Amino acid sequence: MGDPAALANTDSIHDGTEDADPLHVLNRRHFLAVKSHFRQRKHEALLALAVEDPGRPVNLMNDTLLHVVIACNKTDLAKSIILQMPVETLAAKNLYGDTALHVAAAVGNSEVARELFGKREDLIGEQNLKQETPLHKAAFYGHHDMFWCLVDEGNGSPYERREDGATMLHCAIMGNEPGLALEIAEHFPLLITSRNTMAVTPLQLMVTVPGLFRSQMELGGFESILHDFIPLEKDSHRTRRRDEEEAGGSSNDAGQAEAAEQDDHEYFGRHRTIRSRFPSCCCTLVDILVFPVKWVRLFLFFIIRTLYPRTRHLEKIKRTHRKALELIEFLARDPRNMEFYVLGRMQGDGGAPAAGFRERGGRQDQLNAPAASTRRWNEPPLILGAQMGIPEFVSTILRVCPEAATYLDTRGRSVLQVAIEHGNREIVRTIREMTQGKNPILPSWLLSRVDKGTGRTILHFASANAPEHNQDALQMQDELRWFETVRDMVPKELVYSRNAQEMTAEEMFTKSHQALLKSCKVQLMETGRLCSGLIAAVVFASSFSIPGDKDPATGNPVYFGRAAFKVFSHAYVIGLSCAATSLVLFLSLAMSPNKEQQFRRIIPTKYFFARSSFGFAMLSFLVAFTCNIYLQLYGWQKTKSKDLIPFVLELTVFPVNCFLVLFFRGFTFDIPFLFRSWR
Repeated sequence: MGDPAALANTDSIHDGTEDADPLHVLNRRHFLAVKSHFRQRKHEALLALAVEDPGRPVNLMNDTLLHVVIACNKTDLAKSIILQMPVETLAAKNLYGDTALHVAAAVGNSEVARELFGKREDLIGEQNLKQETPLHKAAFYGHHDMFWCLVDEGNGSPYERREDGATMLHCAIMGNEPGLALEIAEHFPLLITSRNTMAVTPLQLMVTVPGLFRSQMELGGFESILHDFIPLEKDSHRTRRRDEEEAGGSSNDAGQAEAAEQDDHEYFGRHRTIRSRFPSCCCTLVDILVFPVKWVRLFLFFIIRTLYPRTRHLEKIKRTHRKALELIEFLARDPRNMEFYVLGRMQGDGGAPAAGFRERGGRQDQLNAPAASTRRWNEPPLILGAQMGIPEFVSTILRVCPEAATYLDTRGRSVLQVAIEHGNREIVRTIREMTQGKNPILPSWLLSRVDKGTGRTILHFASANAPEHNQDALQMQDELRWFETVRDMVPKELVYSRNAQEMTAEEMFTKSHQALLKSCKVQLMETGRLCSGLIAAVVFASSFSIPGDKDPATGNPVYFGRAAFKVFSHAYVIGLSCAATSLVLFLSLAMSPNKEQQFRRIIPTKYFFARSSFGFAMLSFLVAFTCNIYLQLYGWQKTKSKDLIPFVLELTVFPVNCFLVLFFRGFTFDIPFLFRSWR
């Protein structure tokens, strides 16, 4: 049976109600025997070991043989062991307090789970040291069939909480499984407004999971193109709650709901298809034209998916992003939920209290404010999304629930002020579009609001902060353009409004961006010094020689009539001209005063031409030197393909391979950087 000390330690661990010391004694003979049987697939020997002593620990995690068999996905062997094990031994727990059903729920083995709770139903309600039930495990790992199997055939409650107060909906979101989370929210609507011990709701929790949003993921150039190319069909899976409602509802009610849904989509501009952009009389023609394109795209995607296995991973990522947006829409659709987020919490929801918030036109005192460590979660989900810089999260909430923009955070800031203060420009652009027009969705006071305590407008928010770490010589241009964008949003009478310190927004901008201005000047000089040195090394330090000797009869080079010589001569002259231009422009940048407003137009323009001419000079010299080498090697004879092909391969194979590897591994070309000075 093993060492007595180990068995005593096992008993304390199996209790599952208090922490225990890890198992310090390992029966190596038993461990190696089990490992050997697994490697040699001796299932009968493993079954004999399980029947002989079902509760015997196998490893230092205190797993029983049944735990290990289920974790290895040996379904038939696990079912055989379960049938021959005594009922009382099925509840054996490992070091973390997990039963065999916890392990089956984590790996998603529904067959083994049915055998377990078919023989002992109370396993579904068993908790580990974190107070997790098998339902929590299934929700966290996103096993759809397993979760609903436990809900339908078991006696476990879907409203159970972990020790941190997390519900099944919290677990599904933390496990990056928005599809299952959406089904849980639809089937158990009370979980939508549930809070954990830190007073975090499911909608607030979503902003902390970067994998749910496309804007939070860094994909390379090739993978970004492939991600956008992946076709996803409309999800035809109907959730359990919708099936039940449609089974009990009438077709008339369904038609009215569908019409209301369509009106809602048209008003808020969501899910616009190609057909909706044309008159109804043209829909048939549009379908005829789109149908072949759709199938061609599916065919190309099938080929790419076969040749590039990572496409499956990107497809899963894109499906997760789509499901995340659907989940946000469902959680934020009801305006009453938004009031719950900003006015406090319901009694008995198991979470810490949340603070009250000031609403425009009135003020409420804080209701049972939590500790300072949970201050972050006092903010509404919309404010959190603006702080974290998740544009799709914010735009989705604003589309389905525009009322959310009327609430302020604990510091009295609107969502627009928060987005501007954190420099989230795409969110600001979205809010600006929704405040324009004759009948805007969002109220115009978001643009004209003045903070009562500090007297700051949104233009003051835009000018208050500068980047702490600057790695771009033209960062000042971005800041000036950003300031101008917000200035265009502010009503004219507030452009030169003064705050409590009697400072206009422009004065604040100048004061807060002094360090950035100095940093940009230094980087311009360093860039000019580096490029000038490279040009000098290539042009003046390189020996210049015309390929071939001179013809005694004419005095011209012997290769004067060859096409390669003409390319060489023109490329070298162009390179020399571009190099001289680049040197002069970089010298001008180093000697100019570089004042603040000059970074808006003149300095970026000089910098653009200096960099462009430097690039053209390097490219021209490369072409000239290539032609020179070619003439020196093959200029004395007529060019043949057997000579030309090796020469081209020697020049291009290694650079092309490097480019392809970098492109597939995430390298991107920052082409917009070259042209942004013209905007």
